[in-house]
Amino acid sequence: MKILTIDDSRMVRHMIRTILLEQGHDVDEAENGEAALEKIENNQTFDALLLDWEMPKMDGITFLKHVRTNNIVDNSKIIMLTSLNKLSNIQSAIESGADEYIMKPFTPEDIMVKFNATMGIN
Repeated sequence: MKILTIDDSRMVRHMIRTILLEQGHDVDEAENGEAALEKIENNQTFDALLLDWEMPKMDGITFLKHVRTNNIVDNSKIIMLTSLNKLSNIQSAIESGADEYIMKPFTPEDIMVKFNATMGIN
């Protein structure tokens, strides 16, 4: 599967990339929603996006609302990956079109359990 990890932290992107590469996935990175949107608009398609909420230029919730409202990534699963842990944040993300929500800090097991469940992988 082709996956895009979107996070302003280079360390988090590297961790996600490492976890998913070990499972045989093709992983690309973007440092914010604006950079991710540019990749998608350049005809790159992704099976899944792992999306941070708090980023410069275009934050995760703005990106999420934009791509879901405009049907830009209809076939992609979007997993929010953020330290925002209030129920209102989780509800907002799900209502805006997120398929899953993972809270930071996370373990590789957290990522794989939620990712596999979201993608329908046993």
